Amino acid sequence: MPSLPTGGDPAAPTPSFLDAYLRGDLNAFFDVAPGDVDAGLARPYPGDREALADALDAQAVARGDHEAQRRNVRRLRHANASVVVTGQQPGVLLGPMYALVKAFSALALAARLDRDDRPVVPVFWVASQDHDVGEIDHATLLGPDGVRREVALDLPDARPSGRIAWRDDWTACLRDAVADLYGATGPAQEVQALIDDVAGPGGTVADVFARTLSRLLGADGLVVLDPMKPELARTFAPWLRRELAAPHVGPAAINEAGEALRAAGWTPQLGRAADATNLFAQHGDGPRRLLRVAGDGFHLDGDVEARHTAAELAAWLEDDPAALTPAAGLRPTLQDAILPTAAVVVGPGELKYFAQVRGVYAHHGVAMPTLHPRTRATLLEPPAARILARYGLDAAAVQADPDGVEREALLRLHGAADAFETAAARLETDVADLLEAVRGVDPTLEGPVQRSEASVVTTVRRLRTKTGAALARRDRVTHQQFARLRAMLLPGGAPQERVVSPFAYFAKFGVAPVLQRLRTLPESGAHELSVDP
Repeated sequence: MPSLPTGGDPAAPTPSFLDAYLRGDLNAFFDVAPGDVDAGLARPYPGDREALADALDAQAVARGDHEAQRRNVRRLRHANASVVVTGQQPGVLLGPMYALVKAFSALALAARLDRDDRPVVPVFWVASQDHDVGEIDHATLLGPDGVRREVALDLPDARPSGRIAWRDDWTACLRDAVADLYGATGPAQEVQALIDDVAGPGGTVADVFARTLSRLLGADGLVVLDPMKPELARTFAPWLRRELAAPHVGPAAINEAGEALRAAGWTPQLGRAADATNLFAQHGDGPRRLLRVAGDGFHLDGDVEARHTAAELAAWLEDDPAALTPAAGLRPTLQDAILPTAAVVVGPGELKYFAQVRGVYAHHGVAMPTLHPRTRATLLEPPAARILARYGLDAAAVQADPDGVEREALLRLHGAADAFETAAARLETDVADLLEAVRGVDPTLEGPVQRSEASVVTTVRRLRTKTGAALARRDRVTHQQFARLRAMLLPGGAPQERVVSPFAYFAKFGVAPVLQRLRTLPESGAHELSVDP
């Protein structure tokens, strides 16, 4: 018998890819089972520890990193050392909050696994090779009363962020946006000083992002890695040459895994065209372009006439170690070839990428590490915390079904919820009695009774929704409170951590108070953190 829900969507939630992964349903796509950190810690490392530590130390010195970061780089020289790595594209003002949350997740996991005889170091991989500037050229700030403002920089197209020179007018743009939205408060001035500090030395867009992470989390020992820097880029060369020697193997493995995912009911994240490789190339100051197979050679996407042999492309690396860079299907393998990775902290989208690259790891003789789903965080400003407490709600419920939560709150507030629940209970009792009666008279009547009940259930549910909407129109105070709650928890209709820059909270509450709250985050799970002035 269908039941009458008290609110929200009556349909059962669709299981997520993450849920399926954690249950072990997707183990065939990975080398290491979910949560098996021991297997990750025992993973063989094919790289060169000394070369890695030298390259990372050179980056730390150039950035002026904290001694805690340099100490962790030195610990990587230990024969048993491993890393917990996470990463993100270098967005303006760190991009959405989840980039910083991933860093805290990696710090927490590394701290749990770390031992003197087996050091585990947290590493943040700045995805400076990526050229999708549309994903990094803006930041979303959240001002008073949920006022949302997007700050955008005019980054050039098709250039890796590790090769886009930072401009002084971009610094001024960010400072002005903070001043306009938050005024001349102490926290806002602190944020402007931070922007000046990280942007002042210039360098690239990726450099500014990396400096920001180091200034914020340097004392926590987070090692920040930029793969575009020559000292580190050189360590990729053996694997890049292997990819050039057999360019079809990786893409074929990715497509095969994609078909297996599709057969299991999931939509693949990656797909490679027949002539596509797993490599991008950037020769000189030109754009970064996909490398495509052409007979026994290659050509850059959009330039069919200019053919290149594998030897010619490998020679580019002698002059420019970052001339060839991995596509999404190869990047995880190269990351875990040069790092002694025990675990990778990933988001749900990244988990889908990893589900298709097991064959790429195998082709390069690199063992897959443990994949650790990142923690999730929602920051509750005082107004949001007060509204949630007033109605006995949590942020997750609002983010999952804002309309349903508001409707139910209004129904309860105005006494209508009890009436609907009483009617629902009475209907179930009446239908049960009727079914019992008709079974003794004519069993064939049971079907029509159940269909009639389903029709009534639908009508009552629709009436409940319309009543809630009518109450929202009449009770403007409550409706405005929920509108404010949505603006803080679901800005633009998406979860806060996927939209709002952490600089929005730094400018309201100060850098140290926000970081202190984030430091309480465990290594996984969903969490709500209150922040105060």
